[in-house]
Amino acid sequence: MAVSNTVQRDPRDIEREFESLFAIMRRPSFRTGSDTAGEPANYIYAYPPVKELEVERRTDQLANRLRSMTMPSPAETAPGVLIIDLYETAIQVLRDSRIFERVLRKEPRLHRASPDGEIPDMFTQSLIDKLSPDKDDLMDSIAEQYRQAREHKQGDIVFITGVGKVYPYIRTHILMERIQLVFEQTRPVVLFFPGTYAKTASTVSTMRLFDRLESSNYYRAFSLNAMEDPLADE
Repeated sequence: MAVSNTVQRDPRDIEREFESLFAIMRRPSFRTGSDTAGEPANYIYAYPPVKELEVERRTDQLANRLRSMTMPSPAETAPGVLIIDLYETAIQVLRDSRIFERVLRKEPRLHRASPDGEIPDMFTQSLIDKLSPDKDDLMDSIAEQYRQAREHKQGDIVFITGVGKVYPYIRTHILMERIQLVFEQTRPVVLFFPGTYAKTASTVSTMRLFDRLESSNYYRAFSLNAMEDPLADE
């Protein structure tokens, strides 16, 4: 039996997608949040979970390209980009609360159900109680990172990463609702999401983490995947 030597082309070209992201984000209308028709300048870039390491590397490169890009006028400065890693933020919240070491010590014995059986994993629930976006600790930490970045002119665009590493104690759809309390409506905030973010016929958008978990409804963010590719005609 003959074996085909045909190489299967990856349907997602992450390198090209990041070139397109750079072209979109360098636009003045994106950087000033003026092209959202009054909606918060919140965006989601969804990518295949298997591309996590490549996306992580390219995200840093994208931020550096934006920070160093040539501006059309000497009076303008390149945008400062703040990267908020949710995993690092979660650890910092635990450290600031002086419970990080205690959490590590208790983890082995807390990975069990509560006596009444209502909580399937007490360790996970304890992290949810502390780190869920509907609690103040996480959002206060994000707000402080943003405050410091703005103070040093490094918060013109915000990237939020590490979504997959903090599941299930930080739920993305709750986070996206709450960040509107932290960032100005015109501040571009980009969430890098390992999974699918797609519109449905009812105009409600669904977020499906890892392309496997049950979808969560969220509709206020713009899909960067669905935006016109500035490189399409090149």
